[in-house]
Amino acid sequence: MKLKAIVLATSAILSGAVMAHDIGHEHEHVKNGWNAEAGFVSDVDVEAKLWSPRGKSQAEIDERAAYVEKFFDASRTEAERAEDKAIKARFKDAIVINSLMPSGIGIQGIKEDKFEEAVNKNRDNQISLISTSVWAFEGVNDVSFQDTLTRTDAAIKALDIVKVDNTEDIRQAKADGKMAIMYNSQGADFVIEDLDKVKWAKDSGIRVMNFTYNNDNALAGGGQNTADNGVTELGIEFIKRMNKEGVILDCSHSSSQTCIDMAKHSSKPVLATHSNAKALYDTGRNITDEAMKAIAATDGAVCTVGVGLFLNPEGTAEVEAIAEHVQYTAELIGRDRTCYASDYSHMYADFLKAFIGVVDKYPPEKGFGAPIQNASGGDIWGVARVLEDKYNWKEDDIRGFLGENLMRVYKANWK
Repeated sequence: MKLKAIVLATSAILSGAVMAHDIGHEHEHVKNGWNAEAGFVSDVDVEAKLWSPRGKSQAEIDERAAYVEKFFDASRTEAERAEDKAIKARFKDAIVINSLMPSGIGIQGIKEDKFEEAVNKNRDNQISLISTSVWAFEGVNDVSFQDTLTRTDAAIKALDIVKVDNTEDIRQAKADGKMAIMYNSQGADFVIEDLDKVKWAKDSGIRVMNFTYNNDNALAGGGQNTADNGVTELGIEFIKRMNKEGVILDCSHSSSQTCIDMAKHSSKPVLATHSNAKALYDTGRNITDEAMKAIAATDGAVCTVGVGLFLNPEGTAEVEAIAEHVQYTAELIGRDRTCYASDYSHMYADFLKAFIGVVDKYPPEKGFGAPIQNASGGDIWGVARVLEDKYNWKEDDIRGFLGENLMRVYKANWK
């Protein structure tokens, strides 16, 4: 389904007066809106911290998108980023991985020019490997899934990026002065009717896959469901198939119980590719200590993500806030179980215009659609500086965080 169709369909379903049963999340109606888990959701003020798109026109949604977009890239100034020059020079030979960049061509309106911009922002900051999303849920792509793969493959070739099959490819690309790329899928609804599509995904270059995107599906529980449902019987079969094919299991966007069940049933190390500590900030997109420990027990890793919405109540994404989550994770499961993801949208305004109205995936009652900051792929260096200066991380710790911890997980799965 096209993006515009999704927005129109959502608006049609939700148009008119908003009734309690339409919202689908715990809330209390008050004047001009309602109180919910994430705070007050305004039904009238387009510049409120949280705003409901239900029943609103596309013009109102566009106005909200323009307001929210102004905050997105404000976590650091260019002068502050210039302070990373020394640490980048010291670790010039390091493998540096951005474990989640949601910028495959055709996702969220991304076209070739914006994909190139996203690639160059990471490449210019010494990122060795980007894992770019090519699917998440039905409707996130404004072209077919196959078209996203085909067009992204063509762009990779034109940009002289190395599409990898194994960790040796990553190291060779680094030695050759080139950046590497692999694909990920932030959901797996497309395999539910046919688990053989796991092999198709692998053959298409997808090296990491999640169970579901925020909501429960036939495989597992989603992170936005407070019931915290885990992996289903079909989900267990999915885990076995993923292990067999050598595709890495990911539970970011899934529930904490899904993370625990995933670790229990997997014969290989697993990941949370872009999740923060629920103990530091309690939101559905973060995971519990128990989930982190389960992932670590497989020799896996948990990648802290630079999205302000998942870092703190203010929605800020300063490197100090990101480092706090990394440090918490490290104290809980070990420095050798840490990593980094930007989850930075390079078409954020267009994404907001298309998806603010898709409240089943992005409910404002859970904090989505708020004016937040987002760190970029290159901000991994600022985080590393804080880990060194404030938390006394040593060279091997930093190299692990930058990429070697993920390389361990990749190698164990891609044999």
